[in-house]
Amino acid sequence: MARTSSAVFAFPVAVLALAALASCGGNDDSAGGGDAAGGAGATQASVLFPDNFKGVCSGATVSNATAYDPAGAAHKALYFRTYEEDFTDSSSSLPGDWTVQWSQTGNALAAIDLVACAKRTAEQQVKVCDGYQTDGKPTQNKVNWHTATYELSVREAKTGKVLATTTLEATDTDCPMFQSFDGTSDTVEGYADLSDTAVNEFLRPHITGSQ
Repeated sequence: MARTSSAVFAFPVAVLALAALASCGGNDDSAGGGDAAGGAGATQASVLFPDNFKGVCSGATVSNATAYDPAGAAHKALYFRTYEEDFTDSSSSLPGDWTVQWSQTGNALAAIDLVACAKRTAEQQVKVCDGYQTDGKPTQNKVNWHTATYELSVREAKTGKVLATTTLEATDTDCPMFQSFDGTSDTVEGYADLSDTAVNEFLRPHITGSQ
């Protein structure tokens, strides 16, 4: 089955736009940066963006996040996973009532009290994927596909404290149907991600209090 490749220039534009948006609230103290983004002068009224929480995966804190109360009836989380050499926000894969979406009005992400982190710690190449097309035309693009090992942790957003951690394997060997490349003869690295089910089962006791 033919797979689809796309020019990669469209992806960085979106990433840069999001980064610029986050920097408006994350790096300028007057705009409301969180501790995780290095905003030492941030106030409790600072507006939070998803990237303000990314540093929690490396032990940073977000002082204006909600304090985690293990006896609380409900909790809200963000989920980050390894992408290239950094973490990317993958919170959309969580059940809708487990997370909060950023809003142009108010400070919705201040309700976040937990951060889940999937850090890729090892990988093994299992195949080379090819057959990618651009606009219906064949290319020489390839993906070196890897299975991977992840350290999955859940942390308090406000303090960075690790509440639990485990090691899980991502064993999906299917080639990605869609992949971005710079040209028509590129080889890129691709990695299996943890399944939503595996991540949710690990987080469930901390989000809902049930096993």
